[in-house]
Amino acid sequence: MASTIVGASGREYIQGEVLQRDPKDNKPRIFKAGCGNESFVFKHVSQPFYDLSQQLALEFAGSGRLRMHVDANQNERILVYPYFNNTLLALIREDPDFPPAERVKILRVVAEAIQELHSKDWIHNDVKPDNILVDWASDEDGNKTVTKAALGDFDIALKLKDGKPLYGPHAVGNAMWRSPEAQTGRGVTKASDVFSFGLVCIYALGGGDFLLLDNYQELAERGISPEQEILTRHFAYFGPVTEGLLTQVNSEVWSRALEAASRTGQRAVEDNPLLRFECWGEGLGPAAVDMISGMTRLDPAARLTMEQVLEHPWWTEE
Repeated sequence: MASTIVGASGREYIQGEVLQRDPKDNKPRIFKAGCGNESFVFKHVSQPFYDLSQQLALEFAGSGRLRMHVDANQNERILVYPYFNNTLLALIREDPDFPPAERVKILRVVAEAIQELHSKDWIHNDVKPDNILVDWASDEDGNKTVTKAALGDFDIALKLKDGKPLYGPHAVGNAMWRSPEAQTGRGVTKASDVFSFGLVCIYALGGGDFLLLDNYQELAERGISPEQEILTRHFAYFGPVTEGLLTQVNSEVWSRALEAASRTGQRAVEDNPLLRFECWGEGLGPAAVDMISGMTRLDPAARLTMEQVLEHPWWTEE
């Protein structure tokens, strides 16, 4: 018999299929659930994240761009979220021809969601395509239209104290979508979210082949970690290491590592100048290249803010 959970609202949810298991102990962690004719997602969380989620829900009550929980069960530490049909990552993998104009609609919602967080000194810390939720509809001719999109998964979101950078012992966020400073865990700010969003834009607009790592075994055989490979690619794509980045990271050990990755990236560019983003991104158009280049500057202090991103003329291009 299916399990039933009663939320704080008094609504009863019937637990359905397992969507995700905990990688540590293989216990079910995320479920699909139903209440009447509506679909939801159950997420079993730790007490610290349960408390964090309550704080976020209070600060961003009513937001349509941030996927906050809509109900909860405190005794079992379950958060109840709206259900979405897809993530941006899966959507583009499953349908490489998904309409470009609809992709831009999704990116706009995400940009506004990040700005909403930043306006209250929160940083997401894990902006990536699989944390972007999408619903879409298809008409009788097969034309697809985005009906709703939101930025979700706030497991490592935090509120900056007096706007000061975060300095920690570990890398922050998903390796594939991190900013260079987030790879070090040092000097993480709102600008780190901006860099990650720049990578998401590249992915959504068709540049996934330049970003996604396919052959981890080959890297391992060469003694290269995924993080090393990604850093090297970013220095090849977006330019050599900057003094501003090294100053922000503020670590001799990490400075040497970043400078080494930068040298490797620059040698790759000498062999193949087309590795620069302004070359392989040219097909996106000058405005898109200008906006994304502004988000992926290696000096965090020189990156566009999310306000500037939202004001960029690329959004209103015909």
